[in-house]
Formats: sequence, C-alpha cells, structure tokens
Amino acid sequence: MIIYIREQSGKTTAIKADPADTTQAVRIKIMQKGISMKDKDLMYFDVKLVSTKRLSDYGIKHMDTLYLKTGLLHLGSSGFLLSVAQPSGGVVKVVVNDFDCVVDVKQELAREGGPEVPKQRLKAGGVEMHNEKRLRDYGITGEAVIWMESADDIEKKEREARIIKTIKNKKIRKILGAVIFLIIFIIILIWAYAKDKIKLNVRMKSVF
Repeated sequence: MIIYIREQSGKTTAIKADPADTTQAVRIKIMQKGISMKDKDLMYFDVKLVSTKRLSDYGIKHMDTLYLKTGLLHLGSSGFLLSVAQPSGGVVKVVVNDFDCVVDVKQELAREGGPEVPKQRLKAGGVEMHNEKRLRDYGITGEAVIWMESADDIEKKEREARIIKTIKNKKIRKILGAVIFLIIFIIILIWAYAKDKIKLNVRMKSVF
C-alpha cells in the first residue's frame, strides 16, 4: 500500500509500506527517501506511533497520511558528542542522543561529507551496528567513539584478500607439483635400478 508522510514544512512524500510493517521499519523507509528523522516523532493524527508496533495496530490503511513532528522528549534533551573514527585516521564528531537510530548517525555523517548511507558500516566494540537499532542498544548513552568503514573499502580489502589467497594457492600447487614430480622421479630411478640389477643377476647366473 501507499502512505503519505507530511513534514512540518508541508512537504508530503509517498512511500510504499505494508500493514505488517513496524513503525521503526517505516522510519527507515522514510530516511531512505532522504528525510531526516532526527528528533522527530511519527504521528497518526494526534497519536504518537510506538516503534515496536505495526501499522495495522493503529488501523493505518492505504493512502493514509502520517505526520512528522519534533518530539517533546527530543526538545528537552541536550545530546552529546559521538566521535566517529575513519580509516583515513580522521575523526568526525556529531551531536546525537541515545535514542537516535544508527541510520540517523549515518545521515549526519553523509551530510558531513562521508560516504552515502548505504555504503557506511559503523562498528561499536567490534560489533557492526544495524540501521534500525538505537545508540542506547549498543550501550552508547554518553560521549563515545565508534568506527566507520565504507562498503567500498571493505570490498577492496576482501578483493585484495582473495587475490592474496589465490596467489598462495597457486604457489602451494606449484610446490606440491614439484614434490610429486620428485617422488615419481625417485620411484622411476629405484624401479630402473632394481630392473637393471635383476637383469644383471640373471646374466651372471646364465654365465655360470
């Protein structure tokens, strides 16, 4: 079905959704349209939608409109600085709240000149952070440092690792081939020596 998202500016955007979608899934779809959900609540008339509930729980149907409003909880929160370390060695600092979703952070990083949202990979304590999760889900409730990689960098590293593995496998195959050849050569020498010895013994017996 199609539902409409109306921002406070009056701009309306259509998105595809399913009655079984959770509010959080809808928030992700909205952000994929380039709309920031930072400090925003999703409303159906005057009802604030809970992230874990489904659209069907609110009776939301095809062609219905949802509204984005600045949340009162967000207005009363000062937020904190989150440091994002990059492979280049640089560090980007963004202001966040612990209820922000990971994808909110990615959007901020994209606005700061970082990779596009789909190409970002964020990690906290070695664990990859998922878009729909909130910072508090990873224990981030105050100033912290997380790590960012781009999908392009990861793909490049994986490609380099595959090339190195292929080269190593070729070297191993060459070494094994040489060893097998040497073993066969030795066997042939032993066989030839044994055969000649047998012939020599037969000749010596025939002489005597």
